Amino acid sequence: MGPVPVIAALVLAAAALAGPAEEPHKKMFDDTLVFTGTETLAPEAGGDEIIIGLFSPDDADHPVGRDIARGAILAVDQANAAGGIDERMIRIVRRWADDPWGAGANEVARLVFDDRAWAIIGGPDGGSTHIAQQVATKAHIPLVAPVSSDPTLTQTRVPWIFRIAPNDEIQAHVLADAAVNDRSHKRIGLITGTDHDSRTAAGELAAALQTRGMVPAFHFEYSSTNDDLVTIAQRAAAFEPDGLMIRTPRDVVRPLIEALGSQGFEIDLFLPWIPGALSGGFPTSYPGGIVRLQPFDLPRSCGATLKLERAFIARYGERLTPAAAYGYDAARLVIDGLMAGAIGRVELRDRIAEMTEFTGAAGPIIWDRGGGNTAAQPVLISR
Repeated sequence: MGPVPVIAALVLAAAALAGPAEEPHKKMFDDTLVFTGTETLAPEAGGDEIIIGLFSPDDADHPVGRDIARGAILAVDQANAAGGIDERMIRIVRRWADDPWGAGANEVARLVFDDRAWAIIGGPDGGSTHIAQQVATKAHIPLVAPVSSDPTLTQTRVPWIFRIAPNDEIQAHVLADAAVNDRSHKRIGLITGTDHDSRTAAGELAAALQTRGMVPAFHFEYSSTNDDLVTIAQRAAAFEPDGLMIRTPRDVVRPLIEALGSQGFEIDLFLPWIPGALSGGFPTSYPGGIVRLQPFDLPRSCGATLKLERAFIARYGERLTPAAAYGYDAARLVIDGLMAGAIGRVELRDRIAEMTEFTGAAGPIIWDRGGGNTAAQPVLISR
């Protein structure tokens, strides 16, 4: 027997003695996410009050920031009416900067170190939430993201971050199924914005189409500083698509749809959930079909949703919005964690992570091992 067969025989013998082969690597989400560092907030912090920070615009004309705050404040008021937490009243402290990538980080830091917040709720979009995440990670404070759909917030497995809304990947697959499988479209184009949330969602939309054997017919990015909506509509028309996916900032959605209609488009349009967009309903001037996602089924949700909607209408005189429901649930997660006996930010983080079957006004919350809500299932609304 030559040297090569001998070596092969020895390798086989060693493998037989070792038993079945084991996987060399573990998957990233196999282990429960924990924090083993030191506490960063003394139990007596805040005196007679418990502060919850809110990183969100205080402009009444900002539909997302306004509704997150309304929901969170309603949750706090209900908790205080029931006696607070160990006879300590809860108070929302709200901070914001119009330049979240600059001064915004300073405002989050003020919530942590000046206001001594136990947790932070925010922000109104994925970009601002990433800013809050950077501060929360360094300061060791729980951050609950009520409306951001950016999956990378929790895929990085930072133990302080919890994301409630359905992420872009889930939304993209629901939309792709509706466009490709249900409506049998063959040529689907993409029009997306250049902002953080639009770019993140665009990648997931393109990937979802590709898993169904389709490459986008085109992908145009809209920049409010350089592009004209009518021009983009004309460029899209040249490709003769039979469906179009749109993900832009909320204030661009309606004028873009109107521009498409002005250029003779009658094809189906598909939109993920864009917080604050189309709050006044579908554009009536567009002659084609519009399919958009709502992050949860508001009309058919659980009793907690209906109860909150009644309280919301009584308080604000308006119907409950998804952003308001998520703001309410974010505050309830923090409040319930404190009621479970948390005596500092670390224990509060642990109590929130242990809420594996929390039922909120926006539906159930079941955390994955990164802090993302796996129970969030968007629904299609079409016209």
